[in-house]
Amino acid sequence: MSIEKQLQDNIIQFLNYLNLNTELITFEDDGELLTISVALPAEDAGIYIGRYASTLDSIQLLISLMVNKSNLSRHILFDVGGYRENRLKTLQEMVARISAKVLETGSAHAMPPLSSTERRQVHVLLSQDETFTTYSEGEGGERRLFISKKN
Repeated sequence: MSIEKQLQDNIIQFLNYLNLNTELITFEDDGELLTISVALPAEDAGIYIGRYASTLDSIQLLISLMVNKSNLSRHILFDVGGYRENRLKTLQEMVARISAKVLETGSAHAMPPLSSTERRQVHVLLSQDETFTTYSEGEGGERRLFISKKN
């Protein structure tokens, strides 16, 4: 059995312990990012998402630890009920709004508080942009991501 198949089986077993219907789970692996999606209706997904996606992030962290222990090098994205996809659209809208402010004022602007996953998504969104750069400041829950013009 391949490492990838064994890992998928372990993840499915872990998610079974959380009472997630594993028939609704899909895996997508592009060699760099392993996306694990669970198709649940919104009314059932809330318990696995948690306030400010804290439960979702915690489950994702545990899955990341499992993946790292298997010696596979992958970023993990765990999604329930399409939450991450919807949140990414919201982040893209926020980035567009804040980028417009940066162009207008010429000074850096902070994003609202974001999880580490969301900060990474914003960094990736703007990494190829020739106009803007991103950086983070602060520690823990006070860490903020800033968008500024490139010099």
